[in-house]
Amino acid sequence: MPFSDESYNLRIELDTKHCDLSADEIAKMEAALDPLSRAIRDFPVPDLYVTVIHHPRSKDFHVKTSLLLPSRTLFTGDRDYQMYPAYERCVRKLVNKVEGYKT
Repeated sequence: MPFSDESYNLRIELDTKHCDLSADEIAKMEAALDPLSRAIRDFPVPDLYVTVIHHPRSKDFHVKTSLLLPSRTLFTGDRDYQMYPAYERCVRKLVNKVEGYKT
């Protein structure tokens, strides 16, 4: 289920595989982007790609993110039995990588 949002200084594309996310889950995911939005506010509008994959056999979620910045793409990924904790850790990792990129 592709989803795109450009309401931040961040273009977001969300893709899901083997699962659907509710509007409430998507809103919660958007709210979790505030620290990342602050970290990238001085960049031209970057692109954030989020892929959420549900693995039916193992019953876990694999969340992958890639953030396109000038001259570099930052990647993170995480797994959990629930989608949101894996997503939250990916965002936290991206914020750390952005801070490292800026220094």
